[in-house]
Amino acid sequence: MSGCLYFDESNPKVIEPDHTVYPKTTLCCKAQSTPIPAPTHELYENLVIDNISSDLNNFQKKGWQDLYERGEFDCSRMTTYMWDHIRNKYRIAPEIVIAPDRQHAWLAVRVVDAGDTQRYLQWTIKGIKYYYIEATVPQVVKYETDFYMGPPLVRYESSADFYTTKIILADDPVDANTIAGKWFNEFRLTKPDLDKLDMYAISSKPQIT
Repeated sequence: MSGCLYFDESNPKVIEPDHTVYPKTTLCCKAQSTPIPAPTHELYENLVIDNISSDLNNFQKKGWQDLYERGEFDCSRMTTYMWDHIRNKYRIAPEIVIAPDRQHAWLAVRVVDAGDTQRYLQWTIKGIKYYYIEATVPQVVKYETDFYMGPPLVRYESSADFYTTKIILADDPVDANTIAGKWFNEFRLTKPDLDKLDMYAISSKPQIT
């Protein structure tokens, strides 16, 4: 477990995965990843998803990950910030992924909105293909072996192993707060939070209300 979100087992909105189609606010499924793409060391910036990846690399170069590792910000607040940053800058609608078994949250963007490529892992959820975006260690999720996520750090065989799990999708931070219920951490940011996180943005300062 990543230990970022603390799951309340009594939350009625989370159910065991099966093949039944559920309403959006109660969806819990095990998303299936696409086959592992061949590794590549080339640089691409021709698709929206590639530009998002480059943008996230700039956040990382400024030390964004350190905020998470030091415990200053958790995955819920960092995901909330990135949700708004991507929505405003790239004019696409990310969804917030809540993973009870991983006690973690991240973003999902539809492949149809961001451009189709095998350079990043894809997950199919209710017939729709998505990329996953990790907000704590900012990156579009690719296949990596010997994958660690924390704190505390836990080893997984691969990044696909960590992210292929039961999930709940939320349209926005308000929806995520409703779904999360009694989790200790919330998907909202204060003015001091925004002032701190804005220092890491390269451009397109988010406006969160």
